[in-house]
Amino acid sequence: MQILKTNMFKRCVDGTVLKEYLVDTEVTRELVSYFGEFGTVKILGNLKQPFFSFSKKDYFNVKGMVGDQVLYVRYREEHREESFELFTTILEQWTPDTGTSPVLLP
Repeated sequence: MQILKTNMFKRCVDGTVLKEYLVDTEVTRELVSYFGEFGTVKILGNLKQPFFSFSKKDYFNVKGMVGDQVLYVRYREEHREESFELFTTILEQWTPDTGTSPVLLP
């Protein structure tokens, strides 16, 4: 999965940075399951368009909708640069054919 566009929404009072990512394919349930390999995933599947959240403790929180191409990511200031790289790598390693990452990440 590739990032097509990035928008920085805002820097929050708590020191986090909120970014919006437009990705090249729709978010699927398989992608949300894949996120679970790297952190905690919650999905509200009983909605017309399921909502999900993915959290990598101390690094970032991702929110979005299954079927959408936009991801909203809140990064923690103390690991900001490392978190940007980690999230990008997680996305780039996603392959819908296998649904798994060939690289082990922290």
